[in-house]
Order: sequence, then C-alpha cells, then structure tokens
Amino acid sequence: MDSKSIDTRIANVKVDENKIIHITFFNAIDIDDFDVLDLNLVIRNLSKNEPSLKLVDTRVKWSISPVAKKSALAQNKLNKTLARAILVSSLPKVALFSFLKKFETKQYPQKYFTNYEEAYTWLLSFNWNR
Repeated sequence: MDSKSIDTRIANVKVDENKIIHITFFNAIDIDDFDVLDLNLVIRNLSKNEPSLKLVDTRVKWSISPVAKKSALAQNKLNKTLARAILVSSLPKVALFSFLKKFETKQYPQKYFTNYEEAYTWLLSFNWNR
C-alpha cells in the first residue's frame, strides 16, 4: 500500500507504514449516501481491495441520514476488514457502543476507544500475518 492521504467531503483517509487505514471524520458534517459510497471507494483504493485494519476517528460532531446508514451497512459487507478500532469522544460513549455492539453481527473484531495509542496498539495485535 502506498503512503498517501486522500480527502473526501466527509473525512481524511490515509494508510500508514503498518498498512493501517486511518479514517478521520471532519467536524460538523452531515453524511449522505453519496458520501458513504465515495468514502468506501477511497478505502478500497488505498487498501488495493485487500483485507485491512481500520482506525476510524469519529471524535467530532457528525450525523448520518437514514439512507446513508443503510448504504453504509451494505458497503461494509463489501469492504474487507480484518479489525476495526473506533475512536469516540468519551468513556460513556465507549460503554454505550460496546453494549450495542453485542447485538450486531460482524465478521471481524471491532472495539471502541477514547485513546488513539490504545486503539492503534490493539490494531497492531492483528498485524502479525501481514
């Protein structure tokens, strides 16, 4: 994977030297279904459509339309995710999302964090075979 950074309308996406894809949402955005498609095309491009580790920073104000949420779920099935760490802004959000995650069915590990270094270290634990 190349070490490059691409801005979409809603986020900056880059891949680092450990082949981890960083997705950093911009502040005060309203996400629509075209944004979801655009973001996922960028992710597939940077990962060369290979299984990847993802670090998603959502610690800003944002919202997603119901149509975009449905599109995100469909796109998620097309992405080849090995593991995903999601940064949120507070410990109560970690607890809430971790509880809600129990009702989801994911084909890969996903965990919520408030600390970037902890999230990154957790993702590196999945990088042994890359």
